[in-house]
Amino acid sequence: MTTVNYDRAVAYYDETRAFRPGVAEQYRLALLSYLTGRDNPRILELAIGTGLIGATFFAGGDRYVGVDISRGMMGRIAPKLKNGKATDLAQVDIARRLPFADDSFDLVHALRVFHLLDDWQRCIQEARRVLKSFGRLLIVRVAPLDSDAQPPWAVVHGKWDEILANLGAGAGGIRHGIFRTDEMMMAYLRSTGARVQIVDLLHYTERAVSPRMMVERRRHKIFSSDWHLPADLHARAIHHLVRWLEADCAAPDETRAQAMVFRAIVARWNGQREESERDQRPAGT
Repeated sequence: MTTVNYDRAVAYYDETRAFRPGVAEQYRLALLSYLTGRDNPRILELAIGTGLIGATFFAGGDRYVGVDISRGMMGRIAPKLKNGKATDLAQVDIARRLPFADDSFDLVHALRVFHLLDDWQRCIQEARRVLKSFGRLLIVRVAPLDSDAQPPWAVVHGKWDEILANLGAGAGGIRHGIFRTDEMMMAYLRSTGARVQIVDLLHYTERAVSPRMMVERRRHKIFSSDWHLPADLHARAIHHLVRWLEADCAAPDETRAQAMVFRAIVARWNGQREESERDQRPAGT
């Protein structure tokens, strides 16, 4: 399996995945803080998509390169830029060989993408190959700041997985059997000789959603984990999800935001100094 192509999601991706205003700019500053002392550093983003994060680097005049399997998604980047140009873009499957020479980048990062990769080890190998000496790989995901919190999207996702499992489809759709834990990826990275730590890059607040909004997103198959579902199975699952929403979901129309964190697995090779295994200090609030 190769990387999931998001061409079919171009029309609605920003509407359903965008961050609050200012979050992308704060993320950029948090990432650049890792490159202190590097003169005019070069950065690669794996699976740049519509540039929800990457556009801020292009606008800031950084030496920034973005790759994605979806040409349609990358076509949404240029219209977002008031200053600067998104000239360094390449269409490529990041689970295959990257079209860059060895030792090309100071930092490689991937945000919300490794759960879509089957051959994620190959992606790590390629990131290591294109990194300069003492460069850093950041595998970034987003997570609730309170691990016990149950925001509306998490409640609906959990119920959806339960319904699919009861219908014999297996919980999690395309995520089932593919999603890798931090522990698995860290163990693999260490086996390659990397020095690894988990860092909380940035605290932020997500956009508010209600359970009903999330049910409608499931209805319209906006999540790649649902794209493979047969129409009849999807219709039956939606029927059960709507029944749950109307009968058993508390406050189905209440919108609520959630405090979140950009959490990164940071890997460095080439004899870099040891650091603590976990650093919980946020780069911003």
